[in-house]
Amino acid sequence: MKYLILLGAFQALVVFSIFILNHKKRSSDSILSWFPIWVFIHLGVGFLLHTIFPNAEIHKQYYTFITLIYPPLLWIYAMELSGRHQQVRKKAYYLFLPAIAAAIVYFSIAIYIIAHNGKTPALIIHYNKMVGYLALILYPLYGILSLGEARRISNFWQSERQLVKFIAIMFLAILAVSLVITVNNFLPPASQFINDTHLWGRVFTYSALLSICLAIGRVKILSLMETHSLVPDPIPVTPSIEPAQEEILLESSNLPRKSILTEEQQASIARQVKQWMEEKAIYKDSDLTLDKLATDMDLSRHHLSETLNQYLGQSFYQLINEYRIREVIKLIEENKKNKTSPVLLSLAFEAGFHSKSSFNQYFKKVTGSTPSAYLKSKNVPGRSANSGIKSAFS
Repeated sequence: MKYLILLGAFQALVVFSIFILNHKKRSSDSILSWFPIWVFIHLGVGFLLHTIFPNAEIHKQYYTFITLIYPPLLWIYAMELSGRHQQVRKKAYYLFLPAIAAAIVYFSIAIYIIAHNGKTPALIIHYNKMVGYLALILYPLYGILSLGEARRISNFWQSERQLVKFIAIMFLAILAVSLVITVNNFLPPASQFINDTHLWGRVFTYSALLSICLAIGRVKILSLMETHSLVPDPIPVTPSIEPAQEEILLESSNLPRKSILTEEQQASIARQVKQWMEEKAIYKDSDLTLDKLATDMDLSRHHLSETLNQYLGQSFYQLINEYRIREVIKLIEENKKNKTSPVLLSLAFEAGFHSKSSFNQYFKKVTGSTPSAYLKSKNVPGRSANSGIKSAFS
Protein backbone atom coordinates (compact mmCIF):
# COMPACT_ATOMS: atom_id res chain seq x y z
CA MET A 1 0.00 0.00 0.00
CA LYS A 2 2.72 2.45 1.03
CA TYR A 3 4.69 1.95 -2.19
CA LEU A 4 1.58 2.31 -4.34
CA ILE A 5 0.90 5.65 -2.65
CA LEU A 6 4.52 6.72 -3.18
CA LEU A 7 4.39 5.77 -6.86
CA GLY A 8 1.21 7.77 -7.36
CA ALA A 9 2.62 10.84 -5.58
CA PHE A 10 5.82 10.67 -7.62
CA GLN A 11 3.87 10.32 -10.87
CA ALA A 12 1.72 13.34 -9.97
CA LEU A 13 4.86 15.37 -9.32
CA VAL A 14 6.36 14.36 -12.68
CA VAL A 15 3.15 15.30 -14.53
CA PHE A 16 3.00 18.67 -12.80
CA SER A 17 6.62 19.33 -13.82
CA ILE A 18 5.51 19.00 -17.47
CA PHE A 19 3.11 21.91 -16.94
CA ILE A 20 5.94 23.99 -15.45
CA LEU A 21 8.34 23.22 -18.30
CA ASN A 22 5.73 24.01 -20.96
CA HIS A 23 6.06 27.73 -21.67
CA LYS A 24 3.16 27.79 -24.16
CA LYS A 25 0.34 27.21 -21.71
CA ARG A 26 -3.33 27.24 -22.61
CA SER A 27 -5.93 28.67 -20.28
CA SER A 28 -7.34 25.15 -19.80
CA ASP A 29 -3.90 24.03 -18.60
CA SER A 30 -4.24 26.21 -15.53
CA ILE A 31 -7.28 24.11 -14.59
CA LEU A 32 -5.86 20.75 -15.59
CA SER A 33 -2.63 21.36 -13.67
CA TRP A 34 -4.60 21.35 -10.41
CA PHE A 35 -5.28 17.64 -10.82
CA PRO A 36 -1.65 16.51 -10.31
CA ILE A 37 -1.21 19.14 -7.59
CA TRP A 38 -4.10 17.80 -5.51
CA VAL A 39 -3.20 14.18 -6.26
CA PHE A 40 0.33 14.85 -5.03
CA ILE A 41 -0.97 16.46 -1.83
CA HIS A 42 -3.52 13.68 -1.37
CA LEU A 43 -1.06 10.82 -1.83
CA GLY A 44 1.91 12.65 -0.33
CA VAL A 45 0.10 13.19 2.96
CA GLY A 46 -1.09 9.59 2.88
CA PHE A 47 2.46 8.34 2.40
CA LEU A 48 3.75 10.44 5.29
CA LEU A 49 1.02 9.18 7.60
CA HIS A 50 1.70 5.56 6.65
CA THR A 51 5.43 6.08 7.16
CA ILE A 52 5.29 7.96 10.46
CA PHE A 53 2.29 6.07 11.93
CA PRO A 54 2.30 2.69 10.12
CA ASN A 55 -0.05 0.93 12.54
CA ALA A 56 -2.34 3.82 13.45
CA GLU A 57 -6.07 3.11 13.24
CA ILE A 58 -6.57 6.71 12.15
CA HIS A 59 -5.83 5.65 8.55
CA LYS A 60 -9.06 3.68 8.50
CA GLN A 61 -11.14 6.33 10.21
CA TYR A 62 -10.07 9.62 8.64
CA TYR A 63 -11.22 10.47 5.10
CA THR A 64 -9.60 13.33 3.20
CA PHE A 65 -11.61 16.29 1.92
CA ILE A 66 -9.54 16.33 -1.29
CA THR A 67 -11.73 13.62 -2.79
CA LEU A 68 -14.49 16.24 -3.06
CA ILE A 69 -12.30 18.54 -5.16
CA TYR A 70 -11.71 16.25 -8.14
CA PRO A 71 -15.30 16.00 -9.55
CA PRO A 72 -16.10 19.73 -9.95
CA LEU A 73 -12.56 20.34 -11.18
CA LEU A 74 -13.11 17.89 -14.03
CA TRP A 75 -16.38 19.53 -15.05
CA ILE A 76 -14.84 23.01 -15.09
CA TYR A 77 -12.02 21.67 -17.29
CA ALA A 78 -14.55 20.13 -19.68
CA MET A 79 -16.49 23.40 -19.82
CA GLU A 80 -13.27 25.27 -20.61
CA LEU A 81 -12.52 22.96 -23.53
CA SER A 82 -16.06 23.21 -24.91
CA GLY A 83 -15.91 27.00 -24.88
CA ARG A 84 -18.69 27.39 -22.30
CA HIS A 85 -16.38 28.29 -19.41
CA GLN A 86 -17.94 31.74 -19.04
CA GLN A 87 -21.07 30.09 -17.69
CA VAL A 88 -19.26 28.60 -14.69
CA ARG A 89 -16.24 30.86 -14.21
CA LYS A 90 -18.08 33.29 -11.92
CA LYS A 91 -19.74 30.43 -10.03
CA ALA A 92 -16.70 28.17 -9.80
CA TYR A 93 -16.13 28.90 -6.13
CA TYR A 94 -19.62 27.67 -5.25
CA LEU A 95 -18.84 24.29 -6.78
CA PHE A 96 -16.08 23.76 -4.21
CA LEU A 97 -18.16 24.71 -1.14
CA PRO A 98 -18.62 21.05 -0.11
CA ALA A 99 -14.85 20.53 -0.23
CA ILE A 100 -14.21 23.78 1.66
CA ALA A 101 -16.68 22.81 4.40
CA ALA A 102 -15.12 19.36 4.64
CA ALA A 103 -11.64 20.91 4.82
CA ILE A 104 -12.64 23.09 7.77
CA VAL A 105 -13.92 20.06 9.69
CA TYR A 106 -10.90 18.00 8.58
CA PHE A 107 -8.35 20.42 10.00
CA SER A 108 -10.43 20.98 13.14
CA ILE A 109 -10.31 17.24 13.80
CA ALA A 110 -6.58 17.16 13.04
CA ILE A 111 -5.90 19.92 15.59
CA TYR A 112 -7.97 18.05 18.19
CA ILE A 113 -6.07 14.79 17.57
CA ILE A 114 -2.71 16.53 17.92
CA ALA A 115 -3.78 18.36 21.07
CA HIS A 116 -5.12 15.17 22.70
CA ASN A 117 -2.18 12.85 21.91
CA GLY A 118 -3.88 10.88 19.14
CA LYS A 119 -7.34 10.61 20.66
CA THR A 120 -10.04 10.90 18.01
CA PRO A 121 -13.18 12.99 18.69
CA ALA A 122 -16.70 11.68 18.21
CA LEU A 123 -17.10 14.22 15.40
CA ILE A 124 -14.90 12.10 13.14
CA ILE A 125 -17.71 9.59 12.63
CA HIS A 126 -20.09 12.26 11.37
CA TYR A 127 -17.31 13.80 9.24
CA ASN A 128 -16.59 10.48 7.51
CA LYS A 129 -20.28 9.94 6.81
CA MET A 130 -20.58 13.49 5.41
CA VAL A 131 -17.60 13.03 3.08
CA GLY A 132 -18.77 9.57 2.03
CA TYR A 133 -22.32 10.66 1.20
CA LEU A 134 -21.11 13.78 -0.62
CA ALA A 135 -18.74 11.64 -2.69
CA LEU A 136 -21.61 9.30 -3.60
CA ILE A 137 -23.45 12.37 -4.96
CA LEU A 138 -20.64 14.40 -6.55
CA TYR A 139 -18.82 11.63 -8.41
CA PRO A 140 -21.80 10.40 -10.47
CA LEU A 141 -23.18 13.94 -10.87
CA TYR A 142 -20.02 15.52 -12.27
CA GLY A 143 -18.99 12.31 -14.03
CA ILE A 144 -22.22 12.32 -16.06
CA LEU A 145 -22.09 16.10 -16.60
CA SER A 146 -18.50 15.82 -17.86
CA LEU A 147 -19.39 13.00 -20.25
CA GLY A 148 -22.19 15.15 -21.63
CA GLU A 149 -19.90 18.18 -21.93
CA ALA A 150 -17.30 16.06 -23.76
CA ARG A 151 -19.75 15.81 -26.66
CA ARG A 152 -19.55 19.58 -27.10
CA ILE A 153 -15.76 19.61 -27.25
CA SER A 154 -14.47 20.16 -30.78
CA ASN A 155 -12.91 17.24 -32.65
CA PHE A 156 -9.81 19.39 -32.82
CA TRP A 157 -9.25 18.66 -29.10
CA GLN A 158 -9.57 14.93 -29.53
CA SER A 159 -6.91 13.96 -26.98
CA GLU A 160 -8.33 16.34 -24.37
CA ARG A 161 -11.86 15.10 -25.04
CA GLN A 162 -10.74 11.50 -24.54
CA LEU A 163 -9.03 12.57 -21.31
CA VAL A 164 -12.27 14.08 -19.98
CA LYS A 165 -14.14 10.89 -20.82
CA PHE A 166 -11.48 8.70 -19.20
CA ILE A 167 -11.43 10.66 -15.94
CA ALA A 168 -15.24 10.72 -15.83
CA ILE A 169 -15.37 6.94 -16.32
CA MET A 170 -12.78 6.48 -13.55
CA PHE A 171 -14.97 8.58 -11.25
CA LEU A 172 -17.97 6.40 -12.04
CA ALA A 173 -15.83 3.30 -11.42
CA ILE A 174 -14.79 4.68 -8.01
CA LEU A 175 -18.47 5.20 -7.25
CA ALA A 176 -19.29 1.62 -8.28
CA VAL A 177 -16.55 0.23 -6.02
CA SER A 178 -17.74 2.44 -3.15
CA LEU A 179 -21.28 1.13 -3.55
CA VAL A 180 -20.05 -2.46 -3.55
CA ILE A 181 -18.05 -1.82 -0.37
CA THR A 182 -21.05 -0.11 1.25
CA VAL A 183 -23.32 -3.08 0.47
CA ASN A 184 -20.65 -5.44 1.76
CA ASN A 185 -20.39 -3.59 5.07
CA PHE A 186 -24.15 -3.84 5.64
CA LEU A 187 -24.07 -7.61 5.30
CA PRO A 188 -23.57 -9.92 8.32
CA PRO A 189 -19.89 -10.78 8.91
CA ALA A 190 -20.41 -14.34 7.69
CA SER A 191 -21.93 -13.14 4.41
CA GLN A 192 -19.38 -10.43 3.56
CA PHE A 193 -17.44 -11.17 0.37
CA ILE A 194 -14.69 -8.59 1.06
CA ASN A 195 -12.68 -9.07 4.23
CA ASP A 196 -10.75 -5.79 4.39
CA THR A 197 -12.93 -3.21 2.67
CA HIS A 198 -10.68 -0.35 3.77
CA LEU A 199 -7.62 -1.89 2.12
CA TRP A 200 -9.26 -2.72 -1.20
CA GLY A 201 -11.11 0.59 -1.34
CA ARG A 202 -7.88 2.52 -0.86
CA VAL A 203 -6.00 0.33 -3.35
CA PHE A 204 -8.59 0.98 -6.08
CA THR A 205 -8.79 4.72 -5.32
CA TYR A 206 -5.02 5.17 -5.37
CA SER A 207 -4.73 3.10 -8.55
CA ALA A 208 -7.40 5.27 -10.18
CA LEU A 209 -5.56 8.46 -9.22
CA LEU A 210 -2.33 7.01 -10.60
CA SER A 211 -4.07 6.14 -13.88
CA ILE A 212 -5.55 9.66 -14.12
CA CYS A 213 -2.10 11.22 -13.66
CA LEU A 214 -0.64 8.96 -16.35
CA ALA A 215 -3.46 9.93 -18.72
CA ILE A 216 -2.89 13.65 -18.06
CA GLY A 217 0.84 13.23 -18.63
CA ARG A 218 0.19 11.45 -21.93
CA VAL A 219 -2.04 14.25 -23.20
CA LYS A 220 0.48 16.94 -22.24
CA ILE A 221 3.37 15.08 -23.89
CA LEU A 222 1.33 14.64 -27.09
CA SER A 223 0.50 18.34 -26.99
CA LEU A 224 4.18 19.28 -26.68
CA MET A 225 5.16 16.93 -29.53
CA GLU A 226 2.41 18.38 -31.74
CA THR A 227 3.46 21.97 -31.02
CA HIS A 228 7.12 21.36 -31.84
CA SER A 229 6.29 19.50 -35.07
CA LEU A 230 4.48 22.43 -36.64
CA VAL A 231 5.89 24.53 -39.42
CA PRO A 232 6.18 28.31 -38.93
CA ASP A 233 3.52 30.70 -40.17
CA PRO A 234 3.91 31.66 -43.84
CA ILE A 235 3.88 35.38 -43.08
CA PRO A 236 4.67 36.76 -39.62
CA VAL A 237 2.61 39.94 -39.21
CA THR A 238 3.17 42.34 -36.31
CA PRO A 239 0.85 45.05 -35.01
CA SER A 240 3.17 47.76 -36.30
CA ILE A 241 2.54 46.80 -39.93
CA GLU A 242 0.09 49.14 -41.64
CA PRO A 243 -2.61 47.73 -43.95
CA ALA A 244 -0.85 48.77 -47.15
CA GLN A 245 2.41 47.15 -46.03
CA GLU A 246 0.55 44.02 -44.99
CA GLU A 247 -1.03 43.65 -48.42
CA ILE A 248 2.37 43.98 -50.11
CA LEU A 249 3.77 41.22 -47.89
CA LEU A 250 0.81 38.96 -48.62
CA GLU A 251 1.00 39.47 -52.37
CA SER A 252 4.78 39.09 -52.58
CA SER A 253 4.96 35.94 -50.48
CA ASN A 254 5.77 32.82 -52.48
CA LEU A 255 6.47 30.56 -49.50
CA PRO A 256 4.89 27.11 -49.66
CA ARG A 257 1.88 26.70 -47.38
CA LYS A 258 1.73 23.21 -46.00
CA SER A 259 -1.68 22.23 -44.68
CA ILE A 260 -1.49 20.67 -41.22
CA LEU A 261 -5.16 20.57 -40.30
CA THR A 262 -8.02 18.81 -42.03
CA GLU A 263 -10.83 20.87 -43.51
CA GLU A 264 -13.11 19.76 -40.66
CA GLN A 265 -10.59 20.96 -38.08
CA GLN A 266 -10.22 24.31 -39.84
CA ALA A 267 -14.00 24.69 -39.98
CA SER A 268 -14.22 23.99 -36.26
CA ILE A 269 -11.60 26.64 -35.46
CA ALA A 270 -13.34 29.12 -37.78
CA ARG A 271 -16.59 28.62 -35.87
CA GLN A 272 -14.77 29.25 -32.60
CA VAL A 273 -13.22 32.44 -33.97
CA LYS A 274 -16.62 33.67 -35.10
CA GLN A 275 -18.08 32.94 -31.67
CA TRP A 276 -15.29 34.83 -29.91
CA MET A 277 -15.66 37.82 -32.21
CA GLU A 278 -19.42 38.08 -32.06
CA GLU A 279 -20.06 37.13 -28.43
CA LYS A 280 -17.00 38.58 -26.70
CA ALA A 281 -16.09 41.39 -29.12
CA ILE A 282 -12.43 40.66 -28.48
CA TYR A 283 -11.51 42.72 -31.55
CA LYS A 284 -12.07 45.86 -29.45
CA ASP A 285 -8.75 45.17 -27.74
CA SER A 286 -6.36 47.49 -29.60
CA ASP A 287 -3.39 45.39 -28.46
CA LEU A 288 -4.86 42.15 -29.79
CA THR A 289 -2.35 40.00 -31.67
CA LEU A 290 -2.44 36.58 -33.26
CA ASP A 291 -0.46 35.13 -30.34
CA LYS A 292 -2.78 36.67 -27.76
CA LEU A 293 -5.92 35.46 -29.52
CA ALA A 294 -4.48 31.95 -29.87
CA THR A 295 -3.59 31.88 -26.17
CA ASP A 296 -7.02 33.11 -25.08
CA MET A 297 -8.75 30.54 -27.28
CA ASP A 298 -6.50 27.65 -26.20
CA LEU A 299 -5.34 27.20 -29.78
CA SER A 300 -1.96 26.71 -31.36
CA ARG A 301 -0.80 29.93 -33.02
CA HIS A 302 0.08 27.95 -36.15
CA HIS A 303 -3.32 26.25 -36.29
CA LEU A 304 -5.10 29.58 -35.96
CA SER A 305 -2.94 31.22 -38.61
CA GLU A 306 -3.46 28.32 -41.02
CA THR A 307 -7.24 28.47 -40.56
CA LEU A 308 -7.37 32.20 -41.22
CA ASN A 309 -5.08 32.13 -44.24
CA GLN A 310 -6.26 28.92 -45.91
CA TYR A 311 -9.85 28.33 -44.77
CA LEU A 312 -11.07 31.93 -44.44
CA GLY A 313 -8.67 33.42 -46.97
CA GLN A 314 -7.79 36.37 -44.73
CA SER A 315 -4.84 37.49 -42.69
CA PHE A 316 -5.30 38.03 -38.97
CA TYR A 317 -5.46 41.83 -39.26
CA GLN A 318 -7.81 41.71 -42.23
CA LEU A 319 -10.25 39.69 -40.17
CA ILE A 320 -9.90 41.76 -36.99
CA ASN A 321 -10.16 45.10 -38.75
CA GLU A 322 -13.21 43.94 -40.67
CA TYR A 323 -14.96 43.32 -37.37
CA ARG A 324 -13.77 46.71 -36.13
CA ILE A 325 -15.28 48.40 -39.18
CA ARG A 326 -18.53 46.56 -38.49
CA GLU A 327 -18.45 47.96 -34.97
CA VAL A 328 -17.80 51.52 -36.18
CA ILE A 329 -20.71 51.33 -38.64
CA LYS A 330 -22.97 50.02 -35.89
CA LEU A 331 -21.95 52.91 -33.63
CA ILE A 332 -22.55 55.40 -36.45
CA GLU A 333 -26.05 54.04 -37.00
CA GLU A 334 -26.76 54.20 -33.27
CA ASN A 335 -25.69 57.85 -33.22
CA LYS A 336 -27.93 58.61 -36.19
CA LYS A 337 -30.90 57.03 -34.45
CA ASN A 338 -30.17 59.07 -31.35
CA LYS A 339 -29.72 62.18 -33.53
CA THR A 340 -26.25 62.86 -32.18
CA SER A 341 -23.09 63.80 -34.05
CA PRO A 342 -20.46 61.11 -33.63
CA VAL A 343 -16.73 61.76 -33.50
CA LEU A 344 -15.31 59.33 -36.02
CA LEU A 345 -11.90 58.97 -34.43
CA SER A 346 -13.47 58.26 -31.03
CA LEU A 347 -15.63 55.58 -32.58
CA ALA A 348 -12.58 54.08 -34.27
CA PHE A 349 -10.65 53.90 -31.00
CA GLU A 350 -13.69 52.44 -29.25
CA ALA A 351 -13.86 49.72 -31.91
CA GLY A 352 -10.20 48.78 -31.38
CA PHE A 353 -8.23 50.79 -33.94
CA HIS A 354 -5.05 52.38 -32.63
CA SER A 355 -4.23 54.72 -35.53
CA LYS A 356 -6.20 57.08 -37.75
CA SER A 357 -4.43 56.01 -40.92
CA SER A 358 -5.22 52.30 -40.56
CA PHE A 359 -8.85 53.14 -39.73
CA ASN A 360 -9.27 55.32 -42.84
CA GLN A 361 -7.63 52.79 -45.15
CA TYR A 362 -9.58 49.79 -43.88
CA PHE A 363 -12.86 51.68 -43.78
CA LYS A 364 -12.60 52.64 -47.44
CA LYS A 365 -11.40 49.19 -48.43
CA VAL A 366 -14.26 47.43 -46.66
CA THR A 367 -17.16 49.82 -47.33
CA GLY A 368 -16.01 51.50 -50.55
CA SER A 369 -16.24 55.03 -49.12
CA THR A 370 -14.31 57.18 -46.69
CA PRO A 371 -15.53 57.48 -43.08
CA SER A 372 -16.56 61.12 -43.50
CA ALA A 373 -18.42 60.36 -46.75
CA TYR A 374 -20.25 57.50 -45.12
CA LEU A 375 -21.17 59.69 -42.16
CA LYS A 376 -22.61 62.40 -44.39
CA SER A 377 -24.50 60.06 -46.63
CA LYS A 378 -28.14 59.28 -46.06
CA ASN A 379 -29.39 55.75 -45.55
CA VAL A 380 -29.96 53.93 -48.84
CA PRO A 381 -33.30 52.04 -48.97
CA GLY A 382 -32.81 48.32 -48.41
CA ARG A 383 -29.18 48.73 -47.39
CA SER A 384 -28.22 47.68 -43.88
CA ALA A 385 -25.28 48.87 -41.85
CA ASN A 386 -23.30 45.79 -42.79
CA SER A 387 -24.32 45.57 -46.45
CA GLY A 388 -21.04 46.98 -47.65
CA ILE A 389 -19.01 44.33 -45.90
CA LYS A 390 -18.19 40.99 -47.43
CA SER A 391 -17.40 38.77 -44.52
CA ALA A 392 -15.42 35.58 -44.68
CA PHE A 393 -18.09 34.04 -42.48
CA SER A 394 -21.03 34.91 -44.73
